[in-house]
Amino acid sequence: MSHRLSKIWKSSSARNVGRLLTANVFAQALGILVYPILTRMYAPEDFALLSLFTSTLGVAGLAATAEYQYAVVLPKEEEKARALVRLSGMITLCVAGVFCLSLPFAEPIAGLFNAPELARWWWAMPLSIVVMGAWNILNYWYIRRRAFARISGYQVSQSLFSAGSKVGFGALGYLRGGMILATVLAPLVSLAISVGMAWKKHLRELFCEPAAPMREVAREYANFPKYSLPRALVNSVGQALPVWLLTPCFGLQEVGLLSLAMMASFVPLNIVTKSCYQVLFQKVSVLVQNRQPIGRVLGRFCIVTGGVLVVGMALLYIVMPQIVTLLFGEEWTGSADIIRALYPYLILTPICGTISFLSDVFGKQKTALWMEVVYVLMMAVALETGIFLGSFLGSISLLAWTRFAYLLVQLLWFASLVRNYHKTLS
Repeated sequence: MSHRLSKIWKSSSARNVGRLLTANVFAQALGILVYPILTRMYAPEDFALLSLFTSTLGVAGLAATAEYQYAVVLPKEEEKARALVRLSGMITLCVAGVFCLSLPFAEPIAGLFNAPELARWWWAMPLSIVVMGAWNILNYWYIRRRAFARISGYQVSQSLFSAGSKVGFGALGYLRGGMILATVLAPLVSLAISVGMAWKKHLRELFCEPAAPMREVAREYANFPKYSLPRALVNSVGQALPVWLLTPCFGLQEVGLLSLAMMASFVPLNIVTKSCYQVLFQKVSVLVQNRQPIGRVLGRFCIVTGGVLVVGMALLYIVMPQIVTLLFGEEWTGSADIIRALYPYLILTPICGTISFLSDVFGKQKTALWMEVVYVLMMAVALETGIFLGSFLGSISLLAWTRFAYLLVQLLWFASLVRNYHKTLS
């Protein structure tokens, strides 16, 4: 047994997984650990401004490649893979060009959010779209070439540059917008380093070798922009919606507190969820391929995870104000109330997020897309209701209970998919 474990540990796959997992955990952990420093340098308004910028960038970044980057790893022929890289790159430049046309309207756009300072940084949006799109493309090209060291290197360097530059700008007194500038420069520098290190071995051929016609691969892999992109956009809009809708009505101060609350709540949960997702996805996929039951595996995960979450969150609820004040400073104590209001949002998110692969396993992506669309509409109604009542915390509470209701329905849907699958086994 020990010999077998040693053989597995020494395999290239295990080393690659370990390298990527270590880099991802390091990057996420550094992002969390630097926050107690940043919250003592920057005001809540600075965090809200950063959230507005990154929320918009997140939606635009999805459109930047039309999701064609996911197809880069699929073709057997290298010519088609290179054509997909070039196609994705051209789409990225086109999307960035469209945002360049919006530069003269930066002030009216910032006015929509009641955040005039955003206009000062709108020039960085096209540049950030290019950098984000370029990395998304290179990431999957590296996966195809099994250049996992380049991926982990980018993750680590980007996290280090981001954290260091945010602290540096704060120490120099370059506050309002300093975090936005760091968010723009860190991936740009990391991308330049990655390209320089990988150019000769992995990237030069993208420009020197022939590629298949881009129109051909665009048609062949049209399902990515047709189905994957709408779902990703809906999901991204849903994540950005609270910042977009609440900022104009309640101001940057309140939304800054919300930004910290969301970070403190979701980053630790997302690390755990992503790890559990990868393990369970592989295990359940193998069971389904071999026509074996999956209910016991999924049921055990849901019960154990749910129990740990309920107990842990109940204990944290009692001391939440003290923890937030200790970690982030007295100016941020209001974030504790927001985290408490988000509890219904948080309780089912790790469970449903982990087993969300069931829609892919059973080919129910279209149903999942429409459920996501309905949920985003429900979010908008909940937030607008809170805005109508003039209560910021009420808006968060309505959003959290709406999320809870949606995830509960989603969990019941997942259970029905499992039951229907089990019926086919008998």
